[in-house]
Amino acid sequence: MSKIIKYNQREDGLYDVVITGIEVPEQAIDLLNIGQPVDVDCSVIDPNSITGKQRRLIFALCNDIEVHTGQPRDYMRQMFQDYVKFLYGYEQRISLADCTRTIAKQIINVMFEWIFTNGIPLNYKTSEMMKEDKNYLYWATITRHCVICGKSNSDLAHLETVGRGMNRNKIDHYDKHVLALCRKHHTTQHQMGIDSFNKYYQLQNSWIKVDERLNKMLKGVKNEFESNN
Repeated sequence: MSKIIKYNQREDGLYDVVITGIEVPEQAIDLLNIGQPVDVDCSVIDPNSITGKQRRLIFALCNDIEVHTGQPRDYMRQMFQDYVKFLYGYEQRISLADCTRTIAKQIINVMFEWIFTNGIPLNYKTSEMMKEDKNYLYWATITRHCVICGKSNSDLAHLETVGRGMNRNKIDHYDKHVLALCRKHHTTQHQMGIDSFNKYYQLQNSWIKVDERLNKMLKGVKNEFESNN
């Protein structure tokens, strides 16, 4: 993505800027080489507006929902947008063309909850977009879907080891970090060692700190999502 790295304000209120990462046609290079200025069409992206990645993720999630349920992607997308409008009390109808990053994040979080509670399988490419998204990782974990392959009824794997001989149903796990891993990937974690496993699957910053809900799950208490499996 092109970026402004330096600027200087002029007396007329406009700015002279240095922009990096743009494509320049050869004809324009020829003009620049002889000292001729080249006209450009330049606009600054609002740093508070929805990002391209957020927009692509919303559409990818809707595509996966359509594949599994048959519900049209545009219908589902609008349903989530309308739900967020109602949930947060927004007065204007939400549009992905110009909503804020905050609203886009709220839409994505609502979609994560709905997708995992309804057991919607995600395309591998969709999952790849979210390996560092803590809300995705959290919902995958509490609904016990492997964060690598999406398999249901997965284990709650610890980042930090639990002492030998300790009864996991009786200790608190609040100082631990966990992720949902299917039996295959959980076994791979132990075989490879945690550092190699994290590096191979790019999970170094992905582990979820145990909260009250996860602590209960680790102590053997089923939550509302597990009871439906």
